[in-house]
Amino acid sequence: MMRSVLLIACCCISFVVSARAQNTTRPPRPAPANLPETNPFASAADVEAGRRLYSGRCGQCHGQNGEGGRGAVLNSGRFRHGSSDRELFLIIRNGIPNTEMPGAFNLPDLELWRIVGYVQQLSRQGVSEPSSGDAADGAVVYEKSGCDACHTIAGKGGFLGPDLTDIGARRAVRHLRQSIVEPNADIPLDYRSVSVTDRRGANISGIHLNEDEYSIHLRDMSGSLRSFMKSDIAEIALPRQSLMPPFTSLSTADLENLVAYLSALRPEKAP
Repeated sequence: MMRSVLLIACCCISFVVSARAQNTTRPPRPAPANLPETNPFASAADVEAGRRLYSGRCGQCHGQNGEGGRGAVLNSGRFRHGSSDRELFLIIRNGIPNTEMPGAFNLPDLELWRIVGYVQQLSRQGVSEPSSGDAADGAVVYEKSGCDACHTIAGKGGFLGPDLTDIGARRAVRHLRQSIVEPNADIPLDYRSVSVTDRRGANISGIHLNEDEYSIHLRDMSGSLRSFMKSDIAEIALPRQSLMPPFTSLSTADLENLVAYLSALRPEKAP
């Protein structure tokens, strides 16, 4: 009985600590009263300096040409959180809460404005790789492939994989195609897999949610939350493999149609 009480207490403490850790992101700095609406550092030299800053700080996630990846697509001319110079400045400085987009708190305003100038230049380039498939046919491929067992669109579907409601606004066509046939190429941090083996030899796999010195928490393949004391565990493995299988059996037409469907999923177009 005492052991059960201790287990419950430790689990509760761990979840509280996890929740606090997720909410301890630095609060956004208020915009200065005199922050201009238009970029005051938008000369060709400033934009070139912004390109170099972007390449070192932003390109790994957003793509060196703004084509997207782990971060949002920036070369389509469509931004979800604001597109004016002033709005982009604040987004880059403060980050976006509850996303993987951090704030560049340590950069001086001059460098932030220069990045804004380069991002605006990227936004005028237009999408370099339009999808060649048919979105309507892709919706059929999505359904028959059972994607909704793990993914959600507009609140409908499973939860073992990322929400796809607005994936077209966040990922490039290239990245969508790769994620379907090579899901291990880029695994979102919130969907890392874990395998736990207890001292009786039972193995449980799922999504790694939280871990501390004493316990580990995961969501198993049935969607249930599971908590384990590390003293009861024989082995913890983080295989660095996606729970999503590679869909290499799709025909070229089905693959391109599915990519077209996912690329069309945007906040204003989601069903």
